[in-house]
Amino acid sequence: MDFKKLNLSPGFTLLELLVVLILMGLISTVIITNTSFVDRYESDQVEPYKEFLNFLSEESALTKKTLAWFIGVNTQSVYTLKKNEWHLQNFDSSYYPNINNQILFKDVRGQTLLFSDKTILPFLIFYPSGQSSGGEIHFNEDNSGRVITIDTFGKVIDSKNNYVSSKGL
Repeated sequence: MDFKKLNLSPGFTLLELLVVLILMGLISTVIITNTSFVDRYESDQVEPYKEFLNFLSEESALTKKTLAWFIGVNTQSVYTLKKNEWHLQNFDSSYYPNINNQILFKDVRGQTLLFSDKTILPFLIFYPSGQSSGGEIHFNEDNSGRVITIDTFGKVIDSKNNYVSSKGL
């Protein structure tokens, strides 16, 4: 190999490097701005709740495990039932909807709780058969009394636009 030819090779010009960097910047900008699904989970809207409930229902059916969504003391978590004991599941925090203190959760027993309340019982339980324990989520603040109902057959029903999850159809 001739080292003199390597030292005299022109390489990339400053203009070529600049064009490549600009293209990489444009591509990364397009990718970042098209991740609007992340923004939906960070906002306090109804859609993330419906998507999360459908996710839990499908996850329970696919893994053939009983899953429970625990809410309270300003935290939320998902547990699986093994040998009659609840065991914490490590889900990425981006899966969980953003909950504020104005949202009221009502379980199938008729008990109501807020995100800040202390509780030892799960809000919702999803079974591998596709059924759930059922409950309601009431949005009081700026959603004008909107309610999401989760029936015992795993259907998610939105009172505002009569949305029914695709799993329930």
